Amino acid sequence: MNGIRLSGQLADFDQFAVLLESGLAAQLVFKHAISTVLPVSGRSQARDPTEAPVSGDKPNRVRGRVR
Repeated sequence: MNGIRLSGQLADFDQFAVLLESGLAAQLVFKHAISTVLPVSGRSQARDPTEAPVSGDKPNRVRGRVR
C-alpha cells in the first residue's frame, strides 16, 4: 500500500465519494482511491447491519489510506 493516511469523522458520502472532517478541515475522497478503512481503535467492531447503534457507540471516526 502506497498512499496517504487520512483520519477524520465521516461527515457525508454518496455513490462516488466520502467527505472526511478533521478539525476545521474537510476532505473529499473518491471511493475508488480508498484501499483500506479502519475504525479508530484499529479493530473491527462487527455487528449485524440491521442492528441499531448502541447509545454508547463512538461517532463514525475512520482512519485509512488513499492511493
